[in-house]
Amino acid sequence: MRGNRHPHQSSMVGSKCCGVVEEVANRTLLRRAARSKPQPWIVRKIMVGFTSAMMVYSAYVFIGRFCVDMIRRRENAGGTRGTGIALLIVFVILWLWMVWAYAKVVFTSPGYARDYVSKSNRPMFPEPPIPFIPYDNIVENSRSPARPLHSTGPLRDMDQESIGGPSYENLPVRQPVDISKPAMVNNVARAETNEQDSRNSSPRKPELVYTRHENPADYLHRRPLMTPILRPEYRYCEVDRIVKPYRTHHCRSCGTCILKYDHHCPWIGQCVGARNQKFFMNFIQVTSFLTTYTCVTLLVFVVLRATSADGHIDPQKIVIVAFAGLFAVFTTLMQFTHVRLIWSGQTTVESMQGHRMKHREKQAMNDVIGYWAILAKRRKTRSYDEEWGRIGREGNIWWLGSGKKGWVDVMGYNVWGWFLPIGKSLNDGLTYPVNPRFDAQGIWRKRAEWPRELR
Repeated sequence: MRGNRHPHQSSMVGSKCCGVVEEVANRTLLRRAARSKPQPWIVRKIMVGFTSAMMVYSAYVFIGRFCVDMIRRRENAGGTRGTGIALLIVFVILWLWMVWAYAKVVFTSPGYARDYVSKSNRPMFPEPPIPFIPYDNIVENSRSPARPLHSTGPLRDMDQESIGGPSYENLPVRQPVDISKPAMVNNVARAETNEQDSRNSSPRKPELVYTRHENPADYLHRRPLMTPILRPEYRYCEVDRIVKPYRTHHCRSCGTCILKYDHHCPWIGQCVGARNQKFFMNFIQVTSFLTTYTCVTLLVFVVLRATSADGHIDPQKIVIVAFAGLFAVFTTLMQFTHVRLIWSGQTTVESMQGHRMKHREKQAMNDVIGYWAILAKRRKTRSYDEEWGRIGREGNIWWLGSGKKGWVDVMGYNVWGWFLPIGKSLNDGLTYPVNPRFDAQGIWRKRAEWPRELR
């Protein structure tokens, strides 16, 4: 009967569905990667007009339809003249502060690598050692085309792993890392299992059998990225034809390489990079304050007006309450996120490498140790950190050693500049010190290989 489906058939259906979703996601990434032309100027700047219009409209509603009614002592205004003046002063200060920060982040270039680096040909990769290949394999594969050791064509796979590598939209899709499988108890048990599986038409995941003294967690190990990301050949951009400076990425929306690329922000019509990251932080700070203030103030007076005798509510105030509440949540979360990233010395695109590594380790521990073995997984993570260091700190190639140093590097020494769009970042976006826990090629080393004073 259709209702009595075999459990293996259900798992096959689920696997097919997951495979379809993954295939669609891969095709989407491939289409984005194939896009060589930047977005049209009008497409990149259209949200700047929308954002500016929202700023003007919110000021009109809050001042013209809310504060002015109180100041002119109109009937059912909901407050006294003094209340209206106080609310107006606070709103105008925050609103002008927001407009100032928005203008700075929109009209300040993020920093384009092409303005500082000359064009060049792709650096040649060092010749790898010639491996020993049996004669039978040479004869068997003689008809298959071989790739030359040194190719001047685009090496997309290598660019995907580089610090100066892909755009934010062109992040690689990682395949699950294979875990070292423990040996079976004996060959007889393996033969019996294979014979029994061959009789069953439905595929089945083989079960791992451990000896009495074996611990499954012992087969888990941290596997950091072993690509020499600091070498020039891994930082070459095929589009701009330059060797990208450290932390530079190519933005496909803007069509060029951005210094210390963080992300492409449609609200400002350009990328957030080394030269305007500070102003972007100033903008989302004040926007979070202003939208929260506008939402709470209007909501309180709208509720009071709704419970009054006439119960008349201005629909435009409801619109501003909804928009202000939405953007208050959005900008507040973004503010906390970027404070954490700056404190850890990372950009948005750089932090994703650590997220992927944590995700792989979590999946591996769930498969081997068990989903509900929380304490065992915590102990395993601590053992990883004791051997290598933490992923977001010691395992960050651009970590400066403390959160304060990372914050000052972006926001500057002036405390007023931490909130107001004045001053600039300490770094020029072209040179960055490398974490001494990494080698000269940018590969993360174990704690035992660190300098003695850092262990």
